[in-house]
Amino acid sequence: MAAAPLVDQRVEVVTVSDDLVRDSLRILLPVTLLLMWGWATLAMLLDERRIFPAILLFAVSALGCWEAYSLQARCLLLAVVAYLAALVADVTVIALLFFNPSVLYLYLLIVLIAAVLTSPRVAWGMAMASIVLVLAVGWGQRLDFWELASPVILILMTALTSWLSSRRLYTALDWALRMTQESQKNAEEARERRAEVRSILKSLEEAYVRLERANQALIFAREAAEKAYRFKAEFVANVSHELRTPLNLIVGFSEMMATAPESYKGRPLPSQYRGDVMAIYRSARHLSDLIDDVLDLSQMEAGRLPIAREEADLGEVIHEAADLIRGLAQAKGLRVIIDLPPALPRLQLDRTRIRQVLLNLLSNATRFTDQGHIRVRARLEGELVRVTVEDSGRGIAPERLQQAFEAFSQLDDDRARQGTGLGLAVSRRFVELHGGTMWIESQVGEGTTVGFSLPVAEEGEAASDLVRTRAVAHGPEERPPVLVLHDDPHALALLRRYVEGYRFVLANSIERAVELLRQGRPLAVIMESAWGAHWAQAAGAGLGESVPVITCPLPSLRQVGLLLGAQDYLAKPLRREDLLAALTRLPRSPRSVLVVDDDPNFSRLLARMLRAHDAMVEVLMASGGEEGLSVARSRRPDLVLLDLLMPGFSGYDFLATVRADAALAGMAVIILSARSFELEARPLPGALRLEKAGGLSLTELIQGIQSLLAVVTGPAVVAQASAEAPAAGPPGARAC
Repeated sequence: MAAAPLVDQRVEVVTVSDDLVRDSLRILLPVTLLLMWGWATLAMLLDERRIFPAILLFAVSALGCWEAYSLQARCLLLAVVAYLAALVADVTVIALLFFNPSVLYLYLLIVLIAAVLTSPRVAWGMAMASIVLVLAVGWGQRLDFWELASPVILILMTALTSWLSSRRLYTALDWALRMTQESQKNAEEARERRAEVRSILKSLEEAYVRLERANQALIFAREAAEKAYRFKAEFVANVSHELRTPLNLIVGFSEMMATAPESYKGRPLPSQYRGDVMAIYRSARHLSDLIDDVLDLSQMEAGRLPIAREEADLGEVIHEAADLIRGLAQAKGLRVIIDLPPALPRLQLDRTRIRQVLLNLLSNATRFTDQGHIRVRARLEGELVRVTVEDSGRGIAPERLQQAFEAFSQLDDDRARQGTGLGLAVSRRFVELHGGTMWIESQVGEGTTVGFSLPVAEEGEAASDLVRTRAVAHGPEERPPVLVLHDDPHALALLRRYVEGYRFVLANSIERAVELLRQGRPLAVIMESAWGAHWAQAAGAGLGESVPVITCPLPSLRQVGLLLGAQDYLAKPLRREDLLAALTRLPRSPRSVLVVDDDPNFSRLLARMLRAHDAMVEVLMASGGEEGLSVARSRRPDLVLLDLLMPGFSGYDFLATVRADAALAGMAVIILSARSFELEARPLPGALRLEKAGGLSLTELIQGIQSLLAVVTGPAVVAQASAEAPAAGPPGARAC
């Protein structure tokens, strides 16, 4: 690959050299003729006897120059040879006819001209030829040794000097050509790079255009996603409301039939029906909890199902799930066997989630078992409780067993037996959120066993609500307890669902708070400002004076009702105990109650609950807001049970009218609505305040400010503030 550039370089050197020789010949030929003409003319003027030699000299010069001029276009080498031969002939003629020892030095010019017009080798050859001619002419003229040595030495020195000069010339020429080639190469590469840059710029322009289109598409997609989210939220809210309405009746009437038979004019429910009614009641409550989860996911944007852990008896949860599925199993002729040890430890778990896991496993076992039994077994093994659901069904093929926990995977080819394929996948997720694991074992024709494990609380943890417990969802790490002072358990449920890493304990009175503080020291206390005076009493008694206190408005159902202009707020499905608790919170027991609801069945359920509580209470009913307002003005009831979502004149309109009418000012109102209180929650009045004994360090202050900024500003602002915040500071600071 390197030979081709070298050959090209040599060719270029020869070409440039030929051009230089031609230029030199164009100068030397006329100059030589002019000098020879001058020499001949001078010789004839000085001595008439030298006319013939002078003419001969000029003739030889003219002939050689003419021949060289003629040949330079066709063959430059022959032209140079002819010119050099003419010079040698001229100098030799001068030396022979016009002899003078100094004439021998003219051979030096031949060597110099040969060095300019030819290569160094030819120059050395001309030098040797000139020396031979000098010696020949000198011996013919009988010159002594020193007269011959001087021109010979000068000819050699001239040849050497010419060779050195030409060598440098060719080196410089070669370097120049190399640089030229390198420059050409760089220029070519630059052109190629320029072309590449142009191509890249064109590609960038096309990419920019595509990016702009993609940005526009993303903007449209984001708008569509936002619209879809709004539609989804509205859809979930509407669907949940539509589900809550009939579900509320199922829960309410089944509860009344099972727990308050006296409300049916003393007609007791047959004993064989009571168990079925309780099963209906438990199933409806479970379905109600699942509807709450749907609303939580929609409104809180959790992206996952929250876990509300509480101390629970796993055996009770197992019996509840088995009772729900027992009727279906018995209808297929299957025996449901529960095998539990005499005493299982109480666990920190979400009863609804674990019950749903057991229901999924029992439903699958019932679906894929045609005869035999279904056994639920629980065993304590070290720090784990292992629960298994075993059936005597057909079993699962090995190739399908590997996909058992994949979403939408089916374990059986019988389409009549298939479900959605989500049961095992969702169940495993619930178990993992509790810090446990789930597995499955099966053999074709011999049945299937599905099991899961749950961590056990350490010994002594159940003795005190404020003793730190081992976190279920965070492995071996401890969850520090936080004391919540509030009179509504819904506030506690909200914190448990959406604030992870802590165990919240409710104290609905200052006496209960003091009792809990004596059992253990919480990490912090959360309360509303109204509890400040009571907490000061507890702190003054030496309890909790060093515990950080967070004062903030806590959302609750009752608070939502107060913000809407009512005395209380109850969410559907309505339980009997919730209604009775709301009645006890009123200043006085109502003697007349107006029920305003567009569902007559629900109104009838409320009337039955009220009369079961107090047989002497007068119950008035209205099927709409306008009718209810008319009855309220004419009968002046002590209490109004008001539904918010009614066609036409809604519950909101009813409340606005009551607040504006002075004649109805003393009438108590309790809201009954299928909308969760998160949907009704409004900006909460009040300040968020943190107090810590000894004050806050600068680091704690900065971290607290950053956490608050994360709530009220965008993430970019918070990130910039975090990067610029100091890392530490002196203690003793105090912030509120």
